[in-house]
Amino acid sequence: MRKANRWCVAASAIALALALAGCSSPSEVSADTSDADSGASSTTSGDAGVALETAYTGQVGAPPTVATVPKAGVDLWVVSCGEQVPGCSIPSAAVEEAGKALGWKVSLCDGQLNPNGWGTCVRQAVSAGAEVLIPIGIDCSSIQQPFEEAKSADVTVIGGGGVDCDASGGEKLWASERLQLDGLTAQQTYELQGQLAADWLIGKTDGKAQVVQLAFTDSVWGPWLNSGFEKELATCADCSVVSTLEYSNQDVGSGQLAQKFATTLLQAPDANAVFFPMGGVVNLGLAQAVVASGRAGDLQVITALGGGPNFDLVRSNGGLNAVVGYPVEWGSWGSVDTAIRVLNGEEPVVQGDGYQVVDAEHNMPAEGEPFSAGVDYQAAYLSAWGL
Repeated sequence: MRKANRWCVAASAIALALALAGCSSPSEVSADTSDADSGASSTTSGDAGVALETAYTGQVGAPPTVATVPKAGVDLWVVSCGEQVPGCSIPSAAVEEAGKALGWKVSLCDGQLNPNGWGTCVRQAVSAGAEVLIPIGIDCSSIQQPFEEAKSADVTVIGGGGVDCDASGGEKLWASERLQLDGLTAQQTYELQGQLAADWLIGKTDGKAQVVQLAFTDSVWGPWLNSGFEKELATCADCSVVSTLEYSNQDVGSGQLAQKFATTLLQAPDANAVFFPMGGVVNLGLAQAVVASGRAGDLQVITALGGGPNFDLVRSNGGLNAVVGYPVEWGSWGSVDTAIRVLNGEEPVVQGDGYQVVDAEHNMPAEGEPFSAGVDYQAAYLSAWGL
């Protein structure tokens, strides 16, 4: 049971860390947000060619150009959701890199993929006199009490891949989330990922997508992803969801998810597309199930919340064809920029880290290189900070 619970927490942490963007608020990209419920409104109208181009273009802004002068000698603590997994360690290392570029004292605490570890790290940071705390891949509501203690101690908490407690109906405890794309709320950034995934499937199936959809139920943001996907797919007259598999962390932790998906795929012989909502579990047997079905050549398969291991599957034709890509390290530098501005008493600014669909022919980073959406974000931040 302990082992299963550990895997449940790990699956959730991986998903959050791979989605650093969606754990933000308004951001920097031109988007029609007149429909407050669905985020960026559809521009495809079911047209397959336009849909595909929309997916590849995505929504990506630019790092801030408004100058700010970093305070000297700041004590920054980074709480990693779990250094055992790249989805936590990579963004944590990027925060460390940005903090050290400022000359700040940086301490990293490994939360070890469980809420007890996360809470212990937050309390250690408070006890050590941290001025700034950036939790990576951790929602406020998962360890509300430690964050309340941090707020009482005047620690400046900046979101680094998780939503504040007010997203779950509680009190806002963080100084700021990272502002990601212009005019989009946290919910809308998640919906945007689903929208772009649907656009790619519409385009790749020539407007005839028949989709097996997975839906993650153990989070606030899981339904947001699927809502964006379903609303965009509905713009395509000849597209539909033919089967939906709902799953929880327990399915992941017990090892049953891959078999459940394989059964669902078998029971949907007319499906020509698959949507995975989070890339953190695709490499845990789901892509292998696509290959084992013997239908990999007939299915268009895409995941949201994708990361490096997912790109490797795309490159190797390993049961995944596309990823809604996100520049993880850029988001980490954006959290540090947000901390600088909050400490200065300035308003946080939009960071611009967004999304583009990546497949074998479009937007794919070089092997071994992170996805950056083609932006030299480090140079931009160093310039804005006067370094």
